[in-house]
Amino acid sequence: MPLYVSAYDTEAVYPWWERDFCGFDYTPSRIREFLAGVRAVVDVHLEQDVPATFFLVAKMLELTGRELREILDHSLFDIQCHSFTHPDLIALDDRGDTKALRHELADSKELIEDTFGTPVTGLTAPGGYTRGFAGHPRILGIMQEAGYRYVRSVGAGPARTVPAPFNKPFWYTEDGFPDLLETPSHAWHDNILTGQPASTHWPPVLPWSLPATVPGDARGVYDAYAPGIDYCLRTDFPYYLPIFHPWSIYRIDRNAGQIALLLEHARRNMEMAHCGHLLGHILNDRTRAGERPLMAW
Repeated sequence: MPLYVSAYDTEAVYPWWERDFCGFDYTPSRIREFLAGVRAVVDVHLEQDVPATFFLVAKMLELTGRELREILDHSLFDIQCHSFTHPDLIALDDRGDTKALRHELADSKELIEDTFGTPVTGLTAPGGYTRGFAGHPRILGIMQEAGYRYVRSVGAGPARTVPAPFNKPFWYTEDGFPDLLETPSHAWHDNILTGQPASTHWPPVLPWSLPATVPGDARGVYDAYAPGIDYCLRTDFPYYLPIFHPWSIYRIDRNAGQIALLLEHARRNMEMAHCGHLLGHILNDRTRAGERPLMAW
């Protein structure tokens, strides 16, 4: 049975729609909006009793750690890392900035572990890449040294376009890290689906068509993601791991209705999981992941 894997890149509000937009917004009003988005997603998962992973930008713990602990303190939720400040990690690697990479990968992990009292074994790379961290042994080495077991760094199509194809998991064996697992994300980034400027690949790399218009409500977002559930069931693809951000979910629907619809659809015929479950599933049978990247286009 395919897995539906719920995961949320939990970062500050990125108000791209504002005229004076200049990056992530850490003002008090936006922090409240950020927390409201996390609560909305959590409430849906609690109501439906569905597990989820929250990949945290560690800087948010410096700003609102107590509130995040209160919101996410439940056995359904798996807490992992989304870097310290949400930089382009490959750009840091290309500059040879090992100090910055250690801060983003190791210091962030330590702060999250200290805050929640649980081990962090997974990372979601900010933005997502076409081939993930393949060919970047410096990043992989720091991750292995820090104690990571898996990463979601494949999250884009050719030339970092969106949406992301249905790539299968693989081990970073070719880079010399055979026990570090890549678990690619699939489909849209919800912030880009709903209007944030980015390059979209044409023809579509997904096995279904692009939306005719930019979705502006929960139903429209659901309609853009839901075919992935049916695709996995039809082809026996091992898992579906769509890309969502609580702030972007909340911008479209204050009650995270798009998430409620997707979970209701998926749970009819899929096993509901978080990223820790996916890791365990593959560790139980290593052959469920390839020994090298194999991109689906």
